[in-house]
Amino acid sequence: MSVIDLDEYPESTEEVLIALWKYEQARKNKEMENHWIKRRQIAGRTSLDKQKVRYRLDQLVEDNYVTEDIVTEHNQPINYYALPPDGKESAKAIIEAKDVLGEIPKEVDRQDVLRLTNEMAALRAEIESYGLELENVSESKYIEKLESVKKFTRENKNNIQRIKNWQLKDEERIEKIENELGIEHSKD
Repeated sequence: MSVIDLDEYPESTEEVLIALWKYEQARKNKEMENHWIKRRQIAGRTSLDKQKVRYRLDQLVEDNYVTEDIVTEHNQPINYYALPPDGKESAKAIIEAKDVLGEIPKEVDRQDVLRLTNEMAALRAEIESYGLELENVSESKYIEKLESVKKFTRENKNNIQRIKNWQLKDEERIEKIENELGIEHSKD
């Protein structure tokens, strides 16, 4: 998978990728299968006009960050667009960068690195607060707890099977006693 280098594209190209990503996510959340979107719909979700969106889409399609499908509707060719894996990966990276850094910096400076480091430190602290040790995951409290739950589940399954076996034996004993006493027993 490759993530797009926005320096190779006109300004605001990320808006097109974000619009596609958000459209696909909204469709997926509504469990709708069609994730294709028309150019004018993309333009409506960005600050760009339809021609600027078209120019950016042409470049993105050429570089395989966007997939294009041309369909004839009412004797007119209509272009539909969707994100292939590299486009999805790029859109997610752009959205995360904007979320973490507040922007997509043109040039990364020390302040950007420090903000990113602070974000990673906050994530690390949050993960560790749940009992996960990042230094040695195989010995984390989470893994330990998971193993404990597995062991408890296995023991419970064994106990349930023992109880079923006792129940069968009890039913056999009851049937034997009923036969000895000449009592008709019901078959459930």
